[in-house]
Amino acid sequence: MTLNIKPYLKLARPANLGLVSFVTLITSSFFSPFPSIWRLLLTIICVTFITAAGNALNDMCDIEIDRINKPNRPLPSGLITVKGAKGFMIVMFILGNLAGLILGFWSLFLSLFIATPLLFWYAYRLRHIALLGNIIVAFLSALTFIFAAQAFGDIKLGYVPAVFTFIISVIREIIKDLEDLDGDDAHDSKTLPVTIGETPTRIIVGIMIIFFAPVVPIPYVMGLYGKWFFFFGLPGVMVPMMIIMVQLFQVKRSLNYHQIAIVLKIVMFIGLVTIFVGRF
Repeated sequence: MTLNIKPYLKLARPANLGLVSFVTLITSSFFSPFPSIWRLLLTIICVTFITAAGNALNDMCDIEIDRINKPNRPLPSGLITVKGAKGFMIVMFILGNLAGLILGFWSLFLSLFIATPLLFWYAYRLRHIALLGNIIVAFLSALTFIFAAQAFGDIKLGYVPAVFTFIISVIREIIKDLEDLDGDDAHDSKTLPVTIGETPTRIIVGIMIIFFAPVVPIPYVMGLYGKWFFFFGLPGVMVPMMIIMVQLFQVKRSLNYHQIAIVLKIVMFIGLVTIFVGRF
């Protein structure tokens, strides 16, 4: 009997794992001298394995909703059993936190006593509570910068990119709730779109983008990042965000929220590149 690992890779969400790995690499570039390879690899293992565990946990909790919203995911499609997903999750949590243990006390503290409990709290209590669940997910995304910067020796270097990641992540998570509106509504999930409606949610997200826009140049103005931060950030981050904002305010227009969520993930990637080149 052979084990088919493809469904487990899909369960872990490779795009998300690639993103947190890239965040770790970007953060390592802030340091001179460059962190040792073993510390870099352990940090990547810690953030990717715990992220994979969290993704598996969410899919287990959302299996009934995903039968409506995402029937091709490994669990609702039957490619993986709940027992198999649970075993995968446990292994990922153990290995990820073991990497944190090897990295040191504060790394273990962040992974075992901050990230891991928040993932469980979100999955079982907060994921379907209006806005609060979105904030927790965004915080966990931003925490990757904090964790990596701490692991490499100076947690302060992770603050600015963490703030940017948090803001964009909140926006993207609400957009994903708009995408999942039908399934969430059918299972009485109290997400923001279910609670206040699709149109008010679109307006709120549009307003959030308006308030986000003036924040983007601040690191450049304060001298924290160089000119390339401004030149990359303006067209790469703000232009697509402004286009999304305009679309959201056209409340009578039907939108493909899945496509918008993908664009926002690309914007996050461009933002990471912007942070990297902005250091020069």
